Amino acid sequence: NFSYSYHIGLSATANLAAGFAGGITKISYDRSKATPADPNDPALGNGNSIMQKIKPDFSAGLWLYSADYFVGLSAQQIIPQKVSFLDDTLEFKLVPHLFATAGYRFLLTEEINAIPSLMIKYISPNEPQFDLNVKFQYLDLLWMGGSYRLKDGYAAMLGLNVGNTFNIGYAYDFTRTEINTASSGTHELVIGFLLGNRYGDTCPRNVW
Repeated sequence: NFSYSYHIGLSATANLAAGFAGGITKISYDRSKATPADPNDPALGNGNSIMQKIKPDFSAGLWLYSADYFVGLSAQQIIPQKVSFLDDTLEFKLVPHLFATAGYRFLLTEEINAIPSLMIKYISPNEPQFDLNVKFQYLDLLWMGGSYRLKDGYAAMLGLNVGNTFNIGYAYDFTRTEINTASSGTHELVIGFLLGNRYGDTCPRNVW
């Protein structure tokens, strides 16, 4: 995926950002790794052991933010598509993923603030999923936080801003659902670079 966002000032304290991402998704099925093995599955035929499809992908979102609050709406996998193998005998759908989020900043001290937030996720025909989050930030330098997905799992996060051009973040996610029999959790590492930062500080300024 390649992504781009554009920020405009609505007032002296509020800003609006619009973001877009486009790319491709490769979806594959490796028959040799199926458990139990499926050499005689009529839906998969007698073709190669690895079947794959490449589909276009598109995402977009809006982000309203200030020094004290943020509100966002976004959608991933906007283009509904069918993915089929072997002349439509093995078929499934790619459907849009919708997200809404909001949060507010509370000053605990002159150097530390807390940012509780809520995210709502919806993928038809499933029920909406709710994430409850809190983030603690020390100046514009270091932050840490946690997240709880109702009826699903937990996550912990840590991040550091290095100067005015570079930042790094890490998150660990653990689920309480039946998928934890096959997964002991996921790790995510994010590295960001701020290019053309003419103001010489972090952007957005308050590092939501």
